[in-house]
Amino acid sequence: MIFQANKNYQIGILITILFIILVPLISGSFVDFFSGFGVLTLGILHGANDLEIISKSFKGKLNNLYFKSILIYISVVLLGAVLFFTLPAFSLIVFVLFSSYHFGEQHWEDRLSFSIFHFAFYTLYGAFIFFLMFTLQYDSVVAVIEKISGYRLGFEFFQFTALLLGIVLLITMLFEVSIRFHLIKEGLLLLLLSGIFYVGSLWFAFAFYFVVWHSFPSLSDQLKFLYGVINFKSFLKYFKHSMIYWLASLISLYLVYSYVDFEADYFMPMFFSFLAAITFPHTIVMGLMKHKNV
Repeated sequence: MIFQANKNYQIGILITILFIILVPLISGSFVDFFSGFGVLTLGILHGANDLEIISKSFKGKLNNLYFKSILIYISVVLLGAVLFFTLPAFSLIVFVLFSSYHFGEQHWEDRLSFSIFHFAFYTLYGAFIFFLMFTLQYDSVVAVIEKISGYRLGFEFFQFTALLLGIVLLITMLFEVSIRFHLIKEGLLLLLLSGIFYVGSLWFAFAFYFVVWHSFPSLSDQLKFLYGVINFKSFLKYFKHSMIYWLASLISLYLVYSYVDFEADYFMPMFFSFLAAITFPHTIVMGLMKHKNV
């Protein structure tokens, strides 16, 4: 797993450098289209096999516990959607916190043991990634937040939060032995991500990190967990089991694109309720997969 993580890191670094160079040379509309293609393929696909992972986690125990887990999963999906329409500001904060932990866990869990401290560190790392992106894409971010919550936050809020998180992250990495070893490598990555977040749109910035630095390594971990090996054959098995969920997601997004007014006030809450409906239960399932033997 460590070898695979290093390989994913090397591939990610090369792709990041390539896109920092290419994005300013390509039309913005094509970059956004390419970003959407990545999210709709690898991005959605990496979260389309949660039920298979639940089944694998309870192998030999296909009893009430397994079926209760399915019901809880569906309930969390529905609850996430409802909360974004009824309590959008609160739900947006919860969504960022869940995503911060989930992104941080995916990035670090192969290198760190499971503990409460590392749990907090995952969230800290992911939150810094988010606020680095929010600061460098302030104009677009503040417009989205205002449309969802009704609140308009100043640039200083994002700048100060990103700086504070960055300082705490640096101190943590310097003084925690298990993390300090990765300081230079992570510093290079964060520097390159700053470039990625700056050269394109907000949509591109989020999509790039989501696809290259989250979905791709997450898919590798899932293939290893489900089938014990990462190769084309195991990927075809994964795709077969996730095809219905993936196609349903694509059809739903197509219907949204065809019939929804993107300028309407309800669009942003609906869009983020869709993301939340995927993120909340997926985070729980990934935690179950990664720490089931802890």
